[in-house]
Parts: sequence; C-alpha cells; structure tokens
Amino acid sequence: MIEIETYLRDLGGEFVKVDACTARPSDADYVEGAVRIAIHGVEIIGISEWDYVDQLWAYMASMVPQLSAAGYASTYFPDQPIELSFRRQGSQVLVSVKSGNGTKDASASASDFVAALRSAGTVFFGKMSELLPENADAYLESRRELLS
Repeated sequence: MIEIETYLRDLGGEFVKVDACTARPSDADYVEGAVRIAIHGVEIIGISEWDYVDQLWAYMASMVPQLSAAGYASTYFPDQPIELSFRRQGSQVLVSVKSGNGTKDASASASDFVAALRSAGTVFFGKMSELLPENADAYLESRRELLS
C-alpha cells in the first residue's frame, strides 16, 4: 500500500492536509509544508521533514521522467540536507531517504508508485494554483513534468 499526502503549515505552525486548506500561504515564495510518503506501513518521509513543500513537489515531479529514462532519480530537499531517491529494480522501485537520522527505504510496484505520485501531485498542484494564482504557471509546468 502506498500513501502520499501533502500538508501545508498554517500560521499557527499546525499542518493541514492540502486539500482541506482554504487560506493562502503567507509567503508565496516559501510555502512551508510536508509530504508524507509511506510504503507498506514504512514512513519514508513525513511531517518531521517539513520544508518548502511546493519546491519539494517540483523536485519530485522532475524525478518521474528521470526515473523513466534512467531508472534512477534523486534530489535534495529545498532547505535541508535530506536526499530522496527513486531507483528502479525490475518492476519495483526502491524509495529511499538519507538524512542525519540514517536511511529509510521501502520498495513498491514502480507503476503503482508513479501512479500514486502523479495522483497526489495533481491534487497538490491544482490546490496550490487556487491558493496562489500568481504561481499557477510554475505549478502547471511542474504538473506537466510529473505527468510526462
């Protein structure tokens, strides 16, 4: 089972699921939030790794075509020394995160993982385009890359 959820950090420091957000983030250039990825009950990343969530989603979106073309893609979080990587292993993909806390990883069906990533990313970029219309072109471009 693959779970991918996105949260925005509100002014009080609470994390709210992106699809439930109605208030625009206070800073359109630095949108704080978190992406939670859990595979078969193993949380790879979560709220404790919060960062600039729209930048992180843009990075993850660019990883999808890289994974398809090269079988491997990695990125660092926007403002932390955390590395997220996807590595194809036959019909599976190994999703890993390396940070000061060590390495966490889990495998899932590559097609199921990419489908889950595309679904969650589409929801995220759609909602962010509503909340921050001035960034809609950049969100649309990232969504296109995610779906390519």
